Amino acid sequence: MAARLPLRDWSQGRWATVAGIAVLAGAYYGAAKLGLSFAFETASVTAIWPPTGLALAALVLGGYRFWPGVALGAFLANSWTGIPLLATLGITCGNTLEALVGAYLLHRVASFRPTLERVRDVFALVILAGAVSTAVSATIGVASLAVTDEIEGFASVWRVWWLGDMGGDLLVAPVLLVAATWWPYTRLPGRALEAVVLAVATVGVSALVFSLETNLAYLVFPLLIWAALRFWQPGATGASLVVAAIAVGYTSNDMGPFITGNPDDSLELAQTFVGVAGVTVMLLAAVTTQRRLADDALGHIAHTLQTSLLPSALPVIPGVETAARFRPAQRGQEVGGDFYDVFAAADGSWDIVVGDVCGKGPEAAALTALARYTLRAVGAHERCPSDILTRLNEALLRQGPGSEFCTAAYARLDLDETTTRLTVSAGGHPLPLLLRADGTVEQIGRPGILLGLEPDPQLVDHAVELYSGDALLLYTDGLTDAYAPDRMLAPDDLARVLASCAGRSASEIAGRVQHAALDDDTRQPRDDIALVVVRITAQAVGRKAPGSHRVIAAANSA
Repeated sequence: MAARLPLRDWSQGRWATVAGIAVLAGAYYGAAKLGLSFAFETASVTAIWPPTGLALAALVLGGYRFWPGVALGAFLANSWTGIPLLATLGITCGNTLEALVGAYLLHRVASFRPTLERVRDVFALVILAGAVSTAVSATIGVASLAVTDEIEGFASVWRVWWLGDMGGDLLVAPVLLVAATWWPYTRLPGRALEAVVLAVATVGVSALVFSLETNLAYLVFPLLIWAALRFWQPGATGASLVVAAIAVGYTSNDMGPFITGNPDDSLELAQTFVGVAGVTVMLLAAVTTQRRLADDALGHIAHTLQTSLLPSALPVIPGVETAARFRPAQRGQEVGGDFYDVFAAADGSWDIVVGDVCGKGPEAAALTALARYTLRAVGAHERCPSDILTRLNEALLRQGPGSEFCTAAYARLDLDETTTRLTVSAGGHPLPLLLRADGTVEQIGRPGILLGLEPDPQLVDHAVELYSGDALLLYTDGLTDAYAPDRMLAPDDLARVLASCAGRSASEIAGRVQHAALDDDTRQPRDDIALVVVRITAQAVGRKAPGSHRVIAAANSA
């Protein structure tokens, strides 16, 4: 059995509905009196009828329960026009059904969103509400006047009525719908000062072009386009209503480019112009918004996907500090191909890998996932880094020779009670740099061939022993080529930066190296940047480093 609302809540809801109906009736009555002030040929028929848009917006936003407000406002507004009671009741029924039919069609047929963010919503508003539902009111209303002998010429009066109601749906309803659903307008790219300038320009240009007999109405289009591009739906609908109000005001006073021999025809011309312009800029705003929302969605997906391809946190290794930095190039919404990983192998050793996949976007993301998880899976049972990279090379070749390739540097850290042994292998990747505790920097390993190109990538292993205070840097080429070709960080320059970090923590080393490559935070790097620093902090037994690798930099002596 359905639960009943508490008496107090039900009472509050009932009185809120009653208050809403009363407010809607008053607003409808005021808007109707304004529209009837533009009636010329027939006292109850006008080419300007804003209540249609007000009623449609109220029922779309508030629900069908507010229909009595439409009926009451329409009845009161038409009661003072001097037409018979039967005609007044017929017009009231037509106006009420118009709003109900319009709201029903939008909700049930079009799955309408009052934000008007989609092109389909704009078309639904134009066709279902603007063209179809307004025909209900025009037909019933004109028939009621014809039955009571209040008009002559059914077709011409019906046309004026229909176009007047359509103008209300296309110019007034969008403003109210957007105003209610976009508040507080924080998503708009335009800012307050720009909005003020746009409003002043729109009012000024509209007043000028609609006060002249020469037809310069097209001059308002740049302003309407500006409003749509910078302020989206709120700007497009608001600017269209301002232009419409000024155009109708001048036209009703026999001024402007739309003047003809018949006042109703003049107002129809003016309203048709601003109606078409309004629909056009609403469509432009919808397209702009859809594209921006799509870009935002792609950005979120790209960020989520990029994050999933990187470790959420580096593991804690006893006696070892680790730090990593990742900086995407942020080209549009594309996912980068650089990756890094630090994980434990089955035998208790620790594996560190940094790689760079060819390309950007979904294909690169798929290849990055393949590379990262292949390395993790193979690293669980293979000992030598060169064998692990060879298995990755085989996996890439199975994707299609020459079509998918990457570079990678793989390091294995073996810790025991007496020594810390590092084994490194690289496939087409920048060689890791080893910073000794005394400030000397060595390049570790020998570069092999790009992975995924040849069956034999010519990979080799190089082993060194590490001691307390030693630090290893693995990085992608985006670090040295961040601002290429304008400025590049040469390998010797990178080695000198690393040498100056002797004695610092892994996090400090990573930060200083990244800062050396990205000395200008306002510029986006041309490629992704990934780096990992591993620093030995405790060593049970140590002995002098063998010095078997080329020293390429050293710290300055005091």
